[in-house]
Amino acid sequence: MNPFYITGIIPPAYFCDRKTETDWLVRTITNQANVLLTSPRRMGKTQLIRHFYERPEIKGHYHTFYVDIYPTTSLHEFVLFLSKEIYSVLVPKGKAVLDGFLSVLRSLTGSFTYDPVSGVPSFDVKLGDIQAPELTLGEIFDYLEKADLPCIFAIDEFQQIDRYPEKNVEAILRSHVQTMNNCRFIFAGSNRHILENMFHSAAKPFYNSTEQLYLDRIAREKYVAFICAKFREAGREILSGAAQLAYDLFDGHTYYVHNLLHHVFATVAPEKKVDENDVLFVLEALLEEKSHAFAGQLSQLNYGQKETLVAIAKAGKATGVTSVAFIKKNALKSPSSVQYAISTLLDSKILTYEQEGRAKTYSLEDRFLEMWVRRVY
Repeated sequence: MNPFYITGIIPPAYFCDRKTETDWLVRTITNQANVLLTSPRRMGKTQLIRHFYERPEIKGHYHTFYVDIYPTTSLHEFVLFLSKEIYSVLVPKGKAVLDGFLSVLRSLTGSFTYDPVSGVPSFDVKLGDIQAPELTLGEIFDYLEKADLPCIFAIDEFQQIDRYPEKNVEAILRSHVQTMNNCRFIFAGSNRHILENMFHSAAKPFYNSTEQLYLDRIAREKYVAFICAKFREAGREILSGAAQLAYDLFDGHTYYVHNLLHHVFATVAPEKKVDENDVLFVLEALLEEKSHAFAGQLSQLNYGQKETLVAIAKAGKATGVTSVAFIKKNALKSPSSVQYAISTLLDSKILTYEQEGRAKTYSLEDRFLEMWVRRVY
């Protein structure tokens, strides 16, 4: 079995570290506080939440829900995603538990179909069925408050609600959350700047309403020890230097390190001791495999966007992108053209940034794409 999971829920035995963070979540949630969980994208937020849900203090004692609202663009979609998640979690728990939820969801009762043999309802709700999203949302929160077990609801990429056309979504949600005793919330996301503004600004509805956890990279020595141990447990061997290289190539960015090692484990012959050359060989093969998709992605950009993207990829982490020095070094057109290109690249999720004070540091969201751009350009 490949010990480096890149899909699905990671079993505890194959979960790398995060003990401090998991223990903190258990203490915080069981002591009735809500949580703001932030990290760069693909640093392991989702897996941490799933891992936390498997802890003996949580599993079987709570109804646990997780929904990623990254694709949503409106309150209607938000409500649909929440209701679908609750339905899917409750189906395996039996008809009586599910009926408890459906009896509360009165605004959508006419949208359910029933299996003629089992009598179990099928969630066939369409986006257009949600005519009154605020009403349905109220019913969802009403269920969570009255459920037979306490609930934990994780809402990932929570910053998306800031983009909804309905401008009072934060206030609507906060009005429900602040009155609940039976449900704790984990508000998670990758846009630290927007989320911290939502939860730390005195002018915002969610001000001072959560405990905060920032998920940073796993310490190098712990990750390297984990990598070597998992190879040994599988009857394989990897040199410590090769494990360190896999970590350093992506600066400890969890998804990419795990992805590379997943393919190293699958590619290198089991009897061979994995060394640095093997890691680099597999990386090159991965980039070659992705090259067609990456080329297609860049073909959708205009010249100004592409040259700005290349400049930032070569820098790795770019600050002062509209400065004279950065523009001259990379032969860019002008500060205004760079600013416009960055705005477009951020909207399309190709770029991301971290903010410290007033300074923004830009980088490519996909570390494999960044490596490929450096090689091609």
